Amino acid sequence: MLLLIAEYLGIAAFAASGFYIAVRRKLDLLGIYLSAFLTALGGGILRDLLADRLPYSLTHSLPSVTVIVVTTLLIWRRMHQHPWESQWLFVFVDALGMVSFAISGALVGLAAGFNLAGVTLLAFTTAVGGGILRDVLINQVPYVLRGGFYGIIALGIGGSVWLLHTLGWDHSFFLTLLFLGGVTLRMIAYRRRWALPRL
Repeated sequence: MLLLIAEYLGIAAFAASGFYIAVRRKLDLLGIYLSAFLTALGGGILRDLLADRLPYSLTHSLPSVTVIVVTTLLIWRRMHQHPWESQWLFVFVDALGMVSFAISGALVGLAAGFNLAGVTLLAFTTAVGGGILRDVLINQVPYVLRGGFYGIIALGIGGSVWLLHTLGWDHSFFLTLLFLGGVTLRMIAYRRRWALPRL
């Protein structure tokens, strides 16, 4: 149940994130929907392939329906209201998706019996895989490679979920705290412009 909550929260948030990116890049309607689908579902598909299971979003209808509904509502709002955008809102929505997907990816890794490296890899792949596919599609360097502490937070969440599981603390209370902590850390990193050093 907790995995499904994290999964669908991530799908909805990343569909919105893909929409905002597509609008900024001035893509047409097809480009907007492709950006939303890749961002929302790409990481989960890569995760499931690594975990040697059928991709959830390709065997269930609700993930695709969620992306279509969220994207359509955002398109309708932009077409019928004054196009208001906020960088803070985009970062917050993106943080919700990233943290949700990192947790769901780590939980899938645990269910598959992966070790620390495997759990962390699946958390990272689920959190950033869709964004990488989207950025490659629109011909820009993936954001995860350009800063914002983005990938570090995803890796940290994966390691934290593994540690909670090892300690026997991987129930909803601690995972919720981890979720809130991850989103808060992402917003602080954005506000203070934390980034890894560059050569």
